Amino acid sequence: MMADMPATLPAQLHNRNYTLVYAPTRLQRLGMTPGFEHRWQQAQAQILQIAEQCHALAPDGLTVYRRDAETFLAHQNVNGANLQSLMATAPMPENLALAPVLQTVLDQYFAEKVAGQLPANGEIILILLDSEPTDRLAIAKQIVAASQKLDHHDELGIGWIQVGDDYITKGFLVTLDNNLREKGAKFDIVDHKPIQQISTDDLASFLMGVLTD
Repeated sequence: MMADMPATLPAQLHNRNYTLVYAPTRLQRLGMTPGFEHRWQQAQAQILQIAEQCHALAPDGLTVYRRDAETFLAHQNVNGANLQSLMATAPMPENLALAPVLQTVLDQYFAEKVAGQLPANGEIILILLDSEPTDRLAIAKQIVAASQKLDHHDELGIGWIQVGDDYITKGFLVTLDNNLREKGAKFDIVDHKPIQQISTDDLASFLMGVLTD
């Protein structure tokens, strides 16, 4: 088990919405490392603690989007116990499109911003995934478009957390992290990290990296 989140956190992590997109698949490839098929079970304790910590930071609790049949549905005020139940019953398709749910989350963010309903510091979106989405180009365009609507570089951050070690997925995340400014992004609002590198002691560092890297 991971240690507790440090008591003193940067002010930018408080007074902010937190949204988690839970996106497991049944990804199988030739040459996968031993134990890859158990990646979600092995990461479960870390996922639950990340959820608990984000739930504690969010004024209205953590919002989780989980696939249900053919679409993602929002679940409000989710803590670790709630998330464990959602994880246990989550469908695991062979591949996944993430642009629709990301657009839903971004649309909600900007609607709340226009209406003056956001916490003062904005929002962090965390996406847990194990495979490259089928709509990767649409995702890149969405993030570039969202960045152009921002007033400040740290009001919105999108953190991609890789579960497992699929090399194609890693390549997609590296590209998102490093190349979107070249595609017209106003700010770099993306960071990524494998879940095994996010211990509780540096979860705060990862969240700050989402906002500032």
